[in-house]
Amino acid sequence: MDYRQKASEARERRGQVCDKAAAVVALAEQENRSISSEEQLEIDNFLAEGDKLAAEIDRLDKLATFQDSIAASRGKPQFQAAASASNEQSQDRPRSFIVPAKARFIHSSLRAFRGQSAESQADAYLTGQFLLATLGQNDHAKRWCADHGVDTRFYGAMTGDTNTLGGYVVPEEMERRIVSLREERGVMRANARIVPMSSDTLNIPRRNGGITVYFVGQNSEITASDPTLNQVQLSVKKMAALVKYSSEVSEDAVISMADFITSEIGYGFADKEDECGFNGDGTSTYGGIVGVKNALAAGSKVTAITGNTAFGTLDLDDFHSMVGKLPLYALQNAKWYISRAGWAASMQRLAEAAGGNPTANIEGGVRPLFLGHPVVWVQVMNSTLSAQTSTDGLCYFGDLSQGVAFGSRRGLSLAQSADRYFELDQLAIRGTQRFDIVVHEKGTASAAGSIVMLSTPAS
Repeated sequence: MDYRQKASEARERRGQVCDKAAAVVALAEQENRSISSEEQLEIDNFLAEGDKLAAEIDRLDKLATFQDSIAASRGKPQFQAAASASNEQSQDRPRSFIVPAKARFIHSSLRAFRGQSAESQADAYLTGQFLLATLGQNDHAKRWCADHGVDTRFYGAMTGDTNTLGGYVVPEEMERRIVSLREERGVMRANARIVPMSSDTLNIPRRNGGITVYFVGQNSEITASDPTLNQVQLSVKKMAALVKYSSEVSEDAVISMADFITSEIGYGFADKEDECGFNGDGTSTYGGIVGVKNALAAGSKVTAITGNTAFGTLDLDDFHSMVGKLPLYALQNAKWYISRAGWAASMQRLAEAAGGNPTANIEGGVRPLFLGHPVVWVQVMNSTLSAQTSTDGLCYFGDLSQGVAFGSRRGLSLAQSADRYFELDQLAIRGTQRFDIVVHEKGTASAAGSIVMLSTPAS
């Protein structure tokens, strides 16, 4: 008897039972009413049947493992090849399910899985069960993931040239939320040119110069010329973050756990990407990445007027110089990039002094604009309000999508250790991703590229 096939059939039956229970709840929600006593009894019967099938699945899985070990010891092929069985989970779609009432209502407002919609709560609950099954090694959560088509396989230790290794690859529901958080908070990822990378290094072409145009006489040969190209090389860096979480997690708290871990990793990665992209100096602190502040050539820098050494003393002439310095090709999609503190002390101050403070702006607020271009607040940029002489990177103006390449090698993977914070009874949850950032339009000693930078004078 092929016990693995029997277990698969039992999972299918249990999935159908869960779908029926979910349909009863969905009907009540659609009709905007409470579940009737008859419907509650029907749901309870479905859940009881599901519990029986879960026990049967557990028994069949143990028999299948035992059957495989006997076959292996005798040198015979295992029943239903393991590769086929291991692929079965990843091919199944996550089944519909009911989020238990306790799990829905004990958490506060969510950051990563925002909203109270059924889809948001289901994504958070699925992510929580995945984390419990993989990082917490919870048997009930493992069975839940197996029953609902959630892949919990481990891909081993990360190696430098293998993309698919490095811990548990998170489900799409969690990855989608982390990507959303990174793009929402991370300025560099949201505005630079994203380049998907299928290998650890990637060369992308960069136009370095155009053709040459000549005047020619009648019946004269036209001199040929070609545009010049060079290469921008992206080389992936591995970035990791540790999140501490209690080793004792109630299954009723899986939504809160999933939201906390997802948001912490998403926000942490976004801030580090911005630190590298804007402030990187090529050292190990930034993974060898040289950011905008340290990459731009002299021709891309504007020095504020003598005496303007703080955000509070900058004037319109300083910002007008930046607009005038930027090449026309980069102006259409140009934005200001500045810390919120720096914006309030300089751009907002100047706008209000010039009469840009009608009642609608003060009471309701508006999307930040300055000199006709959007203002983007960058958490990691200079926010010192006191005087600072000979300082680069107070503000940037330009088109990041033309000047910066953001290489994305792979998504997030997770691993955990129960030993790192053993004395605190906490788990260390590690998230890793691989990426690179290259500022390739730096300008020259005398001409600006697609981004210009404001610096303070020596005094």
